[in-house]
Amino acid sequence: MTEQIAELSVEHAAPAGRARPRSVLFVHGMWGGAWYLRNYLYAAAQAGWDAWAVDLRGHGGSPVPGGLGRVGLLDYVTDVRRCLDRLGETVLVGHSMGGLIAQKVAEGGGIAAAILITSAPPRGLSALRWPVLSRMARYAPAMLADRPFGVSRRHADALFLNGLTREQRDWAFPRFGLESGRVARELALGGLAVDAAAVRCPTLVLGAEHDRITPAALQRRIAARYRADYREAAGRAHMLMLEDGWEGPCNEILSWMEQAIRER
Repeated sequence: MTEQIAELSVEHAAPAGRARPRSVLFVHGMWGGAWYLRNYLYAAAQAGWDAWAVDLRGHGGSPVPGGLGRVGLLDYVTDVRRCLDRLGETVLVGHSMGGLIAQKVAEGGGIAAAILITSAPPRGLSALRWPVLSRMARYAPAMLADRPFGVSRRHADALFLNGLTREQRDWAFPRFGLESGRVARELALGGLAVDAAAVRCPTLVLGAEHDRITPAALQRRIAARYRADYREAAGRAHMLMLEDGWEGPCNEILSWMEQAIRER
């Protein structure tokens, strides 16, 4: 079911059976939307969580007054905080760029727990590796001019769809949309500064063995920064929630969530 929170489009799956004491909010990455988090969204609901997945402004069904190209990372942080104004103290799950958004939101408190899946790093931990750097020239004009832009199929296949079958890539790629040039530039220049000492909620970082865009070595450094629990999904890549066998990492996340909330 699609609902609206403060003009944002948010997919909602009500809990099956007895509801858990907290909601869970999923936050997508670049060019994405709530659509690619549905496997995890519905699995969480079946496990008793009141589950939500937001389309950040300019993505999916969420409007973007003033145009997408000039939107910055802090605008996405505001979007998530507006959702939390409605949902209350929530488990926040961010993927890729959404993981960095979750880190910044958690810095402000009011989060029951944070889960960072193949996450973009905070300022001070570089995510740029040769596979990304070698492909950036194509997008530099849009990034410098604050224009929205899409990713090419060839680059998507190489960088973040590499864990999917050809048929899965054919299904997924057309569903990705445009991204803000300003957001891409901010990420390339170091992302957001996050005060690690101010992130006090239980935190889990999930890396993936074959992730080419936010590799497992980077995820381990993010976990160390926050003194977070760390798990690594063997044989998985960046879009592990769409890959065959997605249930394995998802169940591990759900088990960690249950324990984290029980211990609070």
